[in-house]
Amino acid sequence: MFLKKLEISGFKSFASRTTLDFLIGAKKGENIGITAVVGPNGSGKSNIADALRWVMGEQSMKNLRGKKSEDIIFAGSGKKARLGSASVTLYLDNSDKKMPLEFSEVSVARKIYRSGESEFLVNGSRVRLQDIVDILAKAGVGKQSYAIINQGMADSVLNATPFERRSIIEDAAGVKIYQIKKERSLRKLESTRENLDKARALTEEIKPHLRLLKRQAERATQGEHVAKDLREKQTILFSRLWYDFQKEKAVFNEAKEDIGRQMMNIQREVDKLTDEINNENRQETGNEELPKLENELRQKRNILSQLDRELIVTEGRIEIEKEKQKNIRLIEAIKIESVLVDSNYVKIALEDLKTDQEKLIKRLEGVEDLAELQDIREYARVIGQKLYELRSDVEKGRAEQKNTESGQNDTEIKEQQARMDKVEKEKEAQEAIISEMEKKTGKLREEIKKIEEYIKTLEKRIEKEAAADRERRQNFFEIERKLRASTDELNKFKDNFNEAKIALARVEVREEDLRSDIKEELKTEPEELEAAEGTVDRAGLERDIAKLKTQMEQIGGIDPMVVEEYEETNKRFEFLTGESSDLENAILSLKEVIKEMDQKIEKEFAATYEEINKEFSKYFRIIFGGGSARLNKSKIQNPKSKVKNLEIEDEGGVVDDANESSDGLKGKEETEQIGIEISACPPGKKIANLNMLSGGERSLTSLALLFAIISHNPPPFAVLDEVEAALDEANSRRFGRILQELSGNTQFVTITHNRETMRQASLLYGVTMGEDGISKLLSVKLDQIGAGGRIMK
Repeated sequence: MFLKKLEISGFKSFASRTTLDFLIGAKKGENIGITAVVGPNGSGKSNIADALRWVMGEQSMKNLRGKKSEDIIFAGSGKKARLGSASVTLYLDNSDKKMPLEFSEVSVARKIYRSGESEFLVNGSRVRLQDIVDILAKAGVGKQSYAIINQGMADSVLNATPFERRSIIEDAAGVKIYQIKKERSLRKLESTRENLDKARALTEEIKPHLRLLKRQAERATQGEHVAKDLREKQTILFSRLWYDFQKEKAVFNEAKEDIGRQMMNIQREVDKLTDEINNENRQETGNEELPKLENELRQKRNILSQLDRELIVTEGRIEIEKEKQKNIRLIEAIKIESVLVDSNYVKIALEDLKTDQEKLIKRLEGVEDLAELQDIREYARVIGQKLYELRSDVEKGRAEQKNTESGQNDTEIKEQQARMDKVEKEKEAQEAIISEMEKKTGKLREEIKKIEEYIKTLEKRIEKEAAADRERRQNFFEIERKLRASTDELNKFKDNFNEAKIALARVEVREEDLRSDIKEELKTEPEELEAAEGTVDRAGLERDIAKLKTQMEQIGGIDPMVVEEYEETNKRFEFLTGESSDLENAILSLKEVIKEMDQKIEKEFAATYEEINKEFSKYFRIIFGGGSARLNKSKIQNPKSKVKNLEIEDEGGVVDDANESSDGLKGKEETEQIGIEISACPPGKKIANLNMLSGGERSLTSLALLFAIISHNPPPFAVLDEVEAALDEANSRRFGRILQELSGNTQFVTITHNRETMRQASLLYGVTMGEDGISKLLSVKLDQIGAGGRIMK
């Protein structure tokens, strides 16, 4: 958390809207470190610190250097008229959520008018002064904290009483919130005790009169009790019956209305579903596209199946024709070569092969499916294998024959040539047949491809139409199911509606009868009766009422005023007694709160005291270059104690119940408490008390304590108003170094004339005042200042 911006308008000498931006040149999310505000005397520099203190909740005009609240509004000058209001807005970075608000930036604004009216705003929303004080106290800053040190306040630490110094240490310990709670509890405790005194005094005043009324009322007790009991029992009985009827009537009426509403909703739903079913029926009747597409798909698939079969058969025949042609050539070759070998052996083998060949042709002509064609292919290969084996045997025999015969005659040569010519002709014819079959195969493939593509298109259309049809049917069935269910439910609601109307009518008849009885017996309207609580025994009440009526006839009339007055007085007495008991419990609770706050304050104070004592001694030696200083605890009398003993006199003497366990609290508040004394001895001197210190030494001692407090519990920001004015050049350098060291955890805004302090600042604001009496600002970053003091852009 740190200062982001301060806007001043109409506050003291800042008549015009003036903005101090403390983050000029700083990186996002980081503070600037040290900001110095300089200017001549009387230019309005200290008004910036006053504006900060005022917007943070300061109420004392003395601390703001004024007498009346309107003194802080611009009073006018020779060239500018006075203003009617003053406002200050403080912008704080709350990224670390140190303030208990869900905003990363918090603006605290305060405005005052010359009429005396004022308002407080947090992020534009109006709040109370106490809300601002609480928020800032939780963040570790506030109007009375050491975050703002005005002129003279540094030296006031040495002039303060030991109890006031203890308050400073407690602020540093962060127990401000506990102190606020404690002070509020003490005020509540005092107020509660005063209220308890009043309640007990009234109780004692009522007692004698109550006893007298009691004696008078006892003479008419019997008649009064009978009348009272009778009316009470009648009231209870009639009230219970009446409100039971009202509840029953309301339940039936609500049930009827609810059933009616639901019935109307269901009727609308039924009508809607009926319309949807009629619409679905019309759409279903007009949808003939899907059967047409399915029929066309079946036709195309049949055609495709026939073409596939024809293609397979044709390809098989081509393969077998090729095998057949190959076998024929082989047979002829064997016949030619068999002249030279055992012709009888060859002839028999060829006859077998011829028989197989004829079987092959017959099977080929009757082929119907692919499996059968595959068998034919295997059969053709078997024939071919037999041919190759026969030829192999012929080759062996021919080789043996060549060794015994030298050649063939001319006749055999011619026969052989004729057979070869015949084989060639058959080959050519067979090749022509195969060529025709291959052309047919190509055409078949093209036609099959076209049909397959068209079938795919048909299947997609059918799938789309089928999906739409399924969806329509499913929707139709779902609507039909809902319609049946809604119709059944509607019929049930109609029955229930009629039953509710009948039940309501019965209750209304009984209600009218009861109204007549109430008017006759209680002389009042039924609506004026209060609802009876708890369980009511109707039969028992009716018997008791009959008995009491008989007793009333026997007793006769009674005076009701005495009993009524007694009851009122007794009720008041009981109320005051109960209030006294509640106040006593509240006192005990407040004492516990105060005790708990004291324990927390003492615990935090003890730890903080030790740490600040060490830091005070350290900074004292740094500033003075030696010497010694320390804080000492001393017992003092607390001047602000307001706790008193509470003694209440009863008729028999003094009652001390309310003072039980108050001695401890009283002793803690009214007897001795711990204060803080300061002992400081610069190097080379012997100082008996602080009054022996020079003005400069007092300032240095005050600064050492201030730095010790800031070092222990660094506030988010601190404003120092010319606290180093009394320091010489050497001590100013020490002050500047310490300030620079502490600026890592605390954002400093220094109002100064000291050059060394200016040198340590990252951002410099100059304050001037012209003839119009209005303060103005000029800002510059020190890293923009070049040689000769010129400002570089």
